[in-house]
Amino acid sequence: MKGLLVLLAFNEEIEIRTEKQQAVVNITSGVEEIVARSGIKEGLALVYPLHTSSAVFINDSDFSITEDFLDVARRLVPPGAGYRHDETDHKKNADGHIKSILTGHHITLPVTDGRLHLGTYQTIYYAEYDGGRKKEILVKIIGN
Repeated sequence: MKGLLVLLAFNEEIEIRTEKQQAVVNITSGVEEIVARSGIKEGLALVYPLHTSSAVFINDSDFSITEDFLDVARRLVPPGAGYRHDETDHKKNADGHIKSILTGHHITLPVTDGRLHLGTYQTIYYAEYDGGRKKEILVKIIGN
């Protein structure tokens, strides 16, 4: 059939465990490897943490910006500030959920010529706001 475009999908998860309760980790190379394994040449890559107290974002490759970000997040949403969720959940992790909302939970990235199409200094970061246990990040590539 003329003009028919067949889309493929590929899924893989990145497992991660941070030492600290709140941390930011560069996951760019892991996502790049998954995109390469997918065999998809043109499309989109969704990077989606499977937890509501974590997030992913794009920023500068200078890691100092992530430390600055965590400092700002701690000032904006301090732990134990009387959040209702802390009264109903034994983990007392409301600040982590709120920080995830403010960060932006997931991202979608272009795939061009079988590779992530990132700018010169763009880096993919995973933000953990309730660490100390294993977490998963879904990477789903859709394209052809």
